[in-house]
Amino acid sequence: MTDYNNPDFWNWIQSHINDDIHRLRLNARDNAPWAPEAINHIESTRRVGRKFIVGDTDLTPRLMSVPLSVEQATSASVAMLHRVIVGDNLLSPGATVLDMTCGLGIDALAMSLSPGVNVTAIEMNPDVAAVAAFNFADRPNVEIIQGDSISWLRDNDRHFSLIFIDPARRDASGGRVYNLHDCTPDVTTILPLLRSRAKMVMIKLSPMLDITQTINDLPGISQIHIIDDAGECRELLAIVAGDGQPVPGSPTITAWHQGQPFTFTREEENSAVAATTLPRAGQYLFEPSPAMMKAAPFRLIASRYNLSKLHPNTHLYVGDSPIPHFPGRTSFIDTVHPYSSSALKQLKRRHLQADVACRNFTITPDQLAKRLGITRSGATRLVGITAADSNPYILEVSRPTSGTNVPSGACHRAP
Repeated sequence: MTDYNNPDFWNWIQSHINDDIHRLRLNARDNAPWAPEAINHIESTRRVGRKFIVGDTDLTPRLMSVPLSVEQATSASVAMLHRVIVGDNLLSPGATVLDMTCGLGIDALAMSLSPGVNVTAIEMNPDVAAVAAFNFADRPNVEIIQGDSISWLRDNDRHFSLIFIDPARRDASGGRVYNLHDCTPDVTTILPLLRSRAKMVMIKLSPMLDITQTINDLPGISQIHIIDDAGECRELLAIVAGDGQPVPGSPTITAWHQGQPFTFTREEENSAVAATTLPRAGQYLFEPSPAMMKAAPFRLIASRYNLSKLHPNTHLYVGDSPIPHFPGRTSFIDTVHPYSSSALKQLKRRHLQADVACRNFTITPDQLAKRLGITRSGATRLVGITAADSNPYILEVSRPTSGTNVPSGACHRAP
């Protein structure tokens, strides 16, 4: 196994840090036996960009020589959000955390930033565990163990403040899976063990899972969190009460967008009322984020923000003023076009370059762009919708506002 403390290893990396990766791989046989790992590290440092940096927090590992672990690693923004979700009360001095699926260790590192918190991180893959051990060598409050975390937990009687687990979502042939029972391990079978050994169990799951089915499959769920990052719904996080902790009758559901939470229960959504209206030029258009679309508080959005829906099945909203920190995209409606031949011809004559989207519309965005003969890019945005009168329209809107909110508690730098 490679000695990552060997100065020659790091000197070689430094001397080739700007070289062509393809040429390095072609010549790898002529170099030291650890050259492939060094090349992997060089390539990973170029690919990750700012994945492991958020705000003033830098979680970038010293060594990234196993490409798959780098690809699958949690981003810094999501890892720091996990800390926020767990809360300072649990991550207080003396707290203990067990990360049962360490990987590159980004979540373990984020949890270890809380003063006085000790983290045990277990990784089954020997190569990945060796990289993690090197990366955490200077952090005395993090213990890296190579082995099967389930067997390890069964073989001792240690108890933790928090157990974190991210089941592998690939089958034996490498194909992607997301059903709880197809992931490794199947958390539904080991959940009693996890609950008996922790105050809180945090389970990272695929965003493809149905929320209601997940609640049914995992007894003891107190919270569901849906997190989006970089414009995509990244994960569904289940918080399960353990060690005799109280379980609410109805789990809370929280959608996270740019570090801001929208929390509700299904009962609140079912009792909410949302008025519908026709869009008009001069209004603001509000499009829920991917996490909000997954969480589906569609009536509550209207009632909490005093907005109107465009149609019961068109999950877009309009209002007369912008809303700070709205959980999604905000645009200004410049023009409302009826979906008609004359309107299509008028738009086509303008030779627009526009982003195209459709919500509860008669055709797809690609089909609409083809009918308009436009390139799908540029500052203009066209949104095909069905409105309250059940008729289709095309909204021409300005470039949406944007901004990034760093989760609270994220102003740390990992030494």
